[in-house]
Amino acid sequence: MNIEMLKKLAAALAADNETDAMLALRGVKSMCKEAGVALDTLLVYAAEHMNDIRKSTMTFDQVAATAVAAPQPITISGMPQCRVPSSGAIEIIVPGKTSGDVVVLPGASANAAEIISSNLKDVLVAAAINKSRFKLKLLDIKNGRGETLETALQAEYEREGMASIRVWVNVRGEVAALATVLRKAVANSFPELVAA
Repeated sequence: MNIEMLKKLAAALAADNETDAMLALRGVKSMCKEAGVALDTLLVYAAEHMNDIRKSTMTFDQVAATAVAAPQPITISGMPQCRVPSSGAIEIIVPGKTSGDVVVLPGASANAAEIISSNLKDVLVAAAINKSRFKLKLLDIKNGRGETLETALQAEYEREGMASIRVWVNVRGEVAALATVLRKAVANSFPELVAA
């Protein structure tokens, strides 16, 4: 029996097009006849052994996906901290430490270090308290005509029901530059909080 041809026929059999499905069914029936097995016998055997078939036909990617689908629980003892160590920079401090990674803020965001530090601390603390991973995403704020007025960098959490927290708002280019820097800094300091 030509397994590759059988796979193609099975795919056509599952299609929404009834003509293709009917032709594929005839092809499968013909292949079974050539192999000396009646189609109804094959289908009954498959139904009786459905659980074994399901386990044995998982591809490597499917097995890997199920392993990745259950991330480790978030365990942070203490609260993350952020502060401004010098003009135009913020410092992200892991619980239990007195200092951390100093991040030099790019462009116009350097003038908003205090605000960004305070808001990023809120983002990290909310993630730690609620044990939820998050992504830093850009959100365009538009007027009634659909024109982008400004762009916000905000944390969006995996846990359902959690509100987004804005880190900073400015023109898109400035916010995108800040997003790049902060994503890397957060991933270095708190990899367990970064959503995939």
